[in-house]
Amino acid sequence: MHVSELHIKKFRIFENVKLSLNPGLNVLVGENNSGKTALIDAIRLTLDTNSAEWTRIFESDFQNSSDTLSIKLKFDGITPDQARNFVEHLTHEERDEGVRHSVLYVTLTARRTEVIRRGSRLIRTELRSGINGDGLSIEREIRDYLSSTYLKPLRDAEAELSSGRGSRLTQILSSSKHFKRDGVHFESLLKGLIAASSEAKNNQGLKDNRSDIERYVKELTFNTDKFDLSIQMLGSQEFDTLDSLERERAFQDILRRLSLMLDESKPLQGLGYSNILFMATELILLEQEESDFPLLLIEEPEAHLHPQLQMKLLKFIRDTYSDTNSATFQTILTTHSSNLASKAPLESMILVSNGAAFPLTKSETLLDPEDYVFLEKFLDVTKSNLFFAKSVLIVEGDGENVLLPTISNLLGRPLEDYGVSVVNVGNTAYTRYAKIFLRRAALKSDTSKLPIRVACLRDIDLWPESADKAVNDEVGFKTLKTRNKHFWLPRTGPDGTNFGTAVADKKKSLQSFKIQHEGRNHVLEDLQNTQVFVSDEWTFEYCLIRSGLEEDIYELVKGEDDPAFAGLPADRELRAIKIYGLIESSSLKTDVAYRLSQKLIEDYSDAKGKDRLLDKMPAYIKAAIAYVTEPFSTPPVDEEAATTTADTGGE
Repeated sequence: MHVSELHIKKFRIFENVKLSLNPGLNVLVGENNSGKTALIDAIRLTLDTNSAEWTRIFESDFQNSSDTLSIKLKFDGITPDQARNFVEHLTHEERDEGVRHSVLYVTLTARRTEVIRRGSRLIRTELRSGINGDGLSIEREIRDYLSSTYLKPLRDAEAELSSGRGSRLTQILSSSKHFKRDGVHFESLLKGLIAASSEAKNNQGLKDNRSDIERYVKELTFNTDKFDLSIQMLGSQEFDTLDSLERERAFQDILRRLSLMLDESKPLQGLGYSNILFMATELILLEQEESDFPLLLIEEPEAHLHPQLQMKLLKFIRDTYSDTNSATFQTILTTHSSNLASKAPLESMILVSNGAAFPLTKSETLLDPEDYVFLEKFLDVTKSNLFFAKSVLIVEGDGENVLLPTISNLLGRPLEDYGVSVVNVGNTAYTRYAKIFLRRAALKSDTSKLPIRVACLRDIDLWPESADKAVNDEVGFKTLKTRNKHFWLPRTGPDGTNFGTAVADKKKSLQSFKIQHEGRNHVLEDLQNTQVFVSDEWTFEYCLIRSGLEEDIYELVKGEDDPAFAGLPADRELRAIKIYGLIESSSLKTDVAYRLSQKLIEDYSDAKGKDRLLDKMPAYIKAAIAYVTEPFSTPPVDEEAATTTADTGGE
């Protein structure tokens, strides 16, 4: 049994959200104030929790000026044993022809009234079953049965593990299979403590203190009052004389005096390991309630845990309890940790953004099945920061990864000020990462688009004819081969044949994604809120050279025997090929990027540096930066010239 759907109306940031949930692991990711905590709270307010906390609806939970809100949960996978607890509340739905399934709907509705109590408006709530929330009222017993285990952020683990009526250790031992009330362990524990208590009652110190107290009682009471003062202990009665209720009280009394510590020789532990111990007790409690409805809600499990422990925790929950095909119990957690996000299966993730939720399951995204396999392997800690960004820059190499943050900062568009993540994915897999943000439902509705802008920077990778060393041995460094003919701009070969790739054709190819939809292959040209910005010429570094940074870059790469900049060819294309050849032939791209980043900071950080650098930037780079941040005061480029966006995809 699990929560399969969550439907929220007018609750906090959520106007009207319907979300499908996995039966196993669900990981809510997204930036701050996107709605992750609100989703967790919606569930726990509806179902309540099995901790001692008090949950209720506040005025601040109503969205804007609305006086009503509703939260509806749908439960699926109900077993016959579970169904008998709420059979009168079940709804029977026909999914396959002639086959009906039993599901449970639980709807919490709240309404603000005009009644003022203690300075606040009275809020009336109802909890009902039925698909429309108009069925029978949900009894307290059923709500207790459905209650969730909730681990709040920055919890006080030490307090939870200390002795007391509601301690986790008390709950674990009380419901443990090792302490069956008719079992030998239960009996031996009580008999042992009764015997110890009986012996303790004969302690002379206790007897003397009893006598002192008795003397004062006699002084403070009448002579006619007769008392037989005694100090009561568990050993006042033998085990066999206790009835079942007295035995249970004695057992609970013992449990409330027990506390749990991680290491007896080191009683003081840090917050991290205290939280690990606390979570271990919660997982044991959930295991003991497996036959009921085990639901685990965790907010920010990374609190107090270093990265390796974070990943070990998630891996344990994922592998042990929440495998999609054989989930022991359902887990819904929120996180801001890219470490946790990198270890979570992509299909378990739900991207929460601006009051909307977007599951990353196969039925919801435009990712192909093999894309999930690839991303599961290569979506590492660094790349996983894309789940927490307002906008994303997907780049193909180290040069862009190193230089774009510096260039953006010097142009007055610091990426961190706009919540932009730069993700370096290499030159073969960028479509896999970009398709994370493409929604299947958005093929039919604009409202289903993910509100995160994604800019993909791509090299056009078409070589000018003068780069052929057989054509121009002064600057050329490329060799014409049969297997690389598609990399050349259109040209005529030595044998008189025409070959190469036209710029327009290459751009169109780079700016469209191949997808599978409804059993057919499509070429998707409308990429929703994703755009592909293709280099004006050849590569990122070559464009920087051609656009105005040729002298800056040449000074970083020229050798001792190379001429001064003035000694290079006067033709700008030939000069750019010569400089780029020095970079590529010596595999200096990353090294040049780091050194150029520092040089740009030194040369363009003055008052007029922004405008000077803006004039020297390739059009597609300016357009991409403007897309993920905000437009420049004077539009630097006609974006239609830098990227192609069509309304529909073709076959």
